[in-house]
Amino acid sequence: MTESEGARDSLDYLRLQMAEGQNLDFSQVQKHSADLLQHLRQALDLLQEFCQKKPDLLLSTYEDLAARIIQILEQARDGNLAPGDLEKIWDNLRPLLFSTQPGAPAAAPIPPAASACLQDVLDALTEQRLQEMFCLSLRSQVTKKQAASLVTGRLVPILVIDVGGGLSSPGPTVGLDDIASIPYKAFLSGMLSIPWPKARPVDMKGFISVVGVTSTTPRAEDQLQKVSVAILAREYMNFSLCLGYHASTIEAYVGRPATCNYLRFHYEGGAASVERRVRRLRLIQGILSRLGFEVSITGDLLDGRKTGEAEEACLKLLEILGRLEVFTKQMDMVMTDDEVVLGYINDFMARHC
Repeated sequence: MTESEGARDSLDYLRLQMAEGQNLDFSQVQKHSADLLQHLRQALDLLQEFCQKKPDLLLSTYEDLAARIIQILEQARDGNLAPGDLEKIWDNLRPLLFSTQPGAPAAAPIPPAASACLQDVLDALTEQRLQEMFCLSLRSQVTKKQAASLVTGRLVPILVIDVGGGLSSPGPTVGLDDIASIPYKAFLSGMLSIPWPKARPVDMKGFISVVGVTSTTPRAEDQLQKVSVAILAREYMNFSLCLGYHASTIEAYVGRPATCNYLRFHYEGGAASVERRVRRLRLIQGILSRLGFEVSITGDLLDGRKTGEAEEACLKLLEILGRLEVFTKQMDMVMTDDEVVLGYINDFMARHC
């Protein structure tokens, strides 16, 4: 994460230099270009160490761009260049650094090497890193020997893995006061800020739906045996939360600058029929959309994202997400029609946001 931030800082400085025009300090352009290449190389090396899908295209694109940028910078090292020559060098350097489409989404695939720039490489690297880190807890096999047990007094059993500054006092058992992860503290405070829901007043159809699904779905009961796992750093959380028959993964990075901040909310499963599970997803989608998230639903899977918010706004949203987790517990059993969905959306927004 630090290497990516360093690369983005260098890129932002070079963009400001570009705006200076005649006051261009080319020695600083050389320095920050070199810093940019170094930070990007380090970030790519780290990505290659832990990702399942190797970033071969990113690496080859980076190496091609780096070679061309270094060649251009070498032309300015003799110190005998006229102002017009520096301007030509900068004109050649600019398209290798910056995207011609600054509004393009970061999730877009990297362009072919011939039309790519280092900004494209950085955006694509960031997206792949987020994807890999988001799936990290889902593919890891965690045991109690590798993690601390979090004691909250009311929540489900939770194992906590500290990967750097996530806990203030590590040990086999930790409490809420030992949580040092900034985003996780906000999320837990949200979960603990509203009463744990009592059993929902289900109708007979809802009850039969639950019994039918759990009796015909292979290993449906196994979901009840899963343990919730939180992977924590001081500014990062990846929390796989299992509540009954459904599971969600909440990931967040909250720090500075705001451009690096993001929240992601993934939700799946449930014990009721497909129709009722989908209605609960629509309930969650309606709330997340009103909070400014980009949300997609595929089958009975929901994925919501929000990026670029300031730290204070991110922490407030994480508290709301914590309340949303508790609010929607066992909600699929009462999702009888679309009007009920809208009613619960309005109720949550009025009482918990």
